[in-house]
Amino acid sequence: MDPRSGVILICGLGGLGQACLRTLIGFEAEIHCIDQRQPRWVDALLADQYGANLLIGDMRSPQVLRMGRAADARAVLLLSHDSAINLEAALQVRLLNPKAQLVVRTNSRRNLERQLQQRLPGLATVDPSLLTAGVFANALRTDGTAAALALGDELFRVRSRAVQHDSPRDLFDLLGRRERLVQWVPAEGSPGGAPASQWWDLDDRPRSGDRLLCLELASTLETRPPRRHRLRAAMAPWLHRLDNLTDMVQRSVRRRDPLLLWGCGLLLLALIAGSSAFGSGSAMGGLLLTLALLKGEFLDSVGFLVEDNPMATDNLALAYLSLLYAVVGTFLTAWLVAVILDRLLAQRLGRRQPRPLPAGSQYVLLLEGGRLAERLASLLQLQKFKVVRVEPDGSGRAYTQLDQAQRALRRSSCQAVGVLGADLVDNLDTALELQERWPGVRLAVQAQSLADGAKLSGLFSDMQVINPLQVAADAVVATAFGERVRGVLRLAEDNLLLTDYRIEPGDTLVGLSLAAVSGGYGLIPLQVTPLGQRKPIVLPNLERVLQPGDALVVMADLQALLAVENGTLAPPRWQLEVRGCRRNCNGFEAQVLLARYLAQAPGEVGRYLETAAGPQRTKPIYQAPGRLLQQGLTRLGVECSLVAAAQTPA
Repeated sequence: MDPRSGVILICGLGGLGQACLRTLIGFEAEIHCIDQRQPRWVDALLADQYGANLLIGDMRSPQVLRMGRAADARAVLLLSHDSAINLEAALQVRLLNPKAQLVVRTNSRRNLERQLQQRLPGLATVDPSLLTAGVFANALRTDGTAAALALGDELFRVRSRAVQHDSPRDLFDLLGRRERLVQWVPAEGSPGGAPASQWWDLDDRPRSGDRLLCLELASTLETRPPRRHRLRAAMAPWLHRLDNLTDMVQRSVRRRDPLLLWGCGLLLLALIAGSSAFGSGSAMGGLLLTLALLKGEFLDSVGFLVEDNPMATDNLALAYLSLLYAVVGTFLTAWLVAVILDRLLAQRLGRRQPRPLPAGSQYVLLLEGGRLAERLASLLQLQKFKVVRVEPDGSGRAYTQLDQAQRALRRSSCQAVGVLGADLVDNLDTALELQERWPGVRLAVQAQSLADGAKLSGLFSDMQVINPLQVAADAVVATAFGERVRGVLRLAEDNLLLTDYRIEPGDTLVGLSLAAVSGGYGLIPLQVTPLGQRKPIVLPNLERVLQPGDALVVMADLQALLAVENGTLAPPRWQLEVRGCRRNCNGFEAQVLLARYLAQAPGEVGRYLETAAGPQRTKPIYQAPGRLLQQGLTRLGVECSLVAAAQTPA
């Protein structure tokens, strides 16, 4: 559906709502807004353009929704900070408009949200923090990879390749067969267009200082432990309990707890003194007797109660000493039991401190963030990064204070820090302080209140200031237009959306080759799962044709996704010119190759090889598959070249 047709209603003009407004400016859509109070506009242009269509009122009220044109809206975005209000308003909108696409902002894990998505067609819930976790993860990477993303068991990465000198090879020759060009960033100026679009020419040669962002398959994530590690996995619960006990002792020593140190010192002194006092010539006997007394049991160590005791003595002081040992031992035993129970209950309730960090390891430190930090930690750990978290509430396995994490990292190294609090000033203060402590550390700072965090990033070295609401705006708008967005990447100042497609009969993608999907719409196909198969095909060949029932995962910007929605396929602009065939030409294989890339029957393409009357040109083809076809035919003995379709004589 054309994004310019129909009304789009935005309820809640906070940071996310205004970011969505800014994204929708270029679509010339009719937009109406509802907010509880007059919003604090971050951009005067938004106020001038949409202030007249702003309605002040409660989005949960049916009367207010009717006045906001919810009844005839094609999409309604419910974006307030309160998830409960958004969900209640969504039910009211659905009663007024059964067909509108609903986008509900949530920040909880309520079962109601899942049930509503299953029971109400056209309703999608989004969490900006979870959508943009991948952006923060890539900002914290220190391995030279521009971005990484996981799809199922497969891990993809985007590598930034700097051109050291003017290349004699063109873009096509610089790319490997299992690589996809995502962006070409010239040395001077900004990228000339959207990723995977036709603004670049594969015949162009990069110049010195240019940067190429290329997508490739990194590795297969191991989901099943190797055979040699299964015994270790079976013993893991018991080893974990032993580690807990060891960790407790090590943490107590590392913290230098005065009570514990004094207690251990007095215990050691009592053992030495008791062994000497009660030993009567036997050090081992004295030690065992002392341990029994410290356990809290009174023993007749000096023979007052039992006659003919070989250890009997008239030393009254020893009698009093043994009594004192028994009393002290009673309190000591109770204290030890209390400490152990406290540790066990803390672990059971989720307040246990993380285990000590081994020396020499490299870690990524995450400060606050809640669900964003939780999702971010999962992504980083999936990509083999070690993560340390700090949360004031001590949730999960996180430290409660920054100084605790700093002490734990004293013998290790911190390679990156994500400061994910809600207050921008506090985040910057903490980030700059940590930068002084760890010079050269990579920093990613959350700034929800900042209109344009990217500009602030230029003021500080080794620091990226990210506004997750701005990053998530493209995903929210795409969802409003019916797309299924699973994540966002930010590359070269462009937001790239990871989107799922289920090919249905009548879709604009039915019958198209992946070459047309890539060259005509500007999508980058990552995976395709044919109907009836479970295992997806990763980075599939461009000549593959999509059929109903196929599942497709692509990476694209918002403009490309809307082009698919509208069916505005850019036509192919190239043709293959066949000039002749050498003596060793394999005509049959040449016809098969032509038929595969041109989506024609082998008998229909034979005429392209008949060059007696002059060169023959094929039907128009997109540049990337055209170059592949040219290479294949050249190997088979066909003399050909790829030319612009505009050069074709009328």
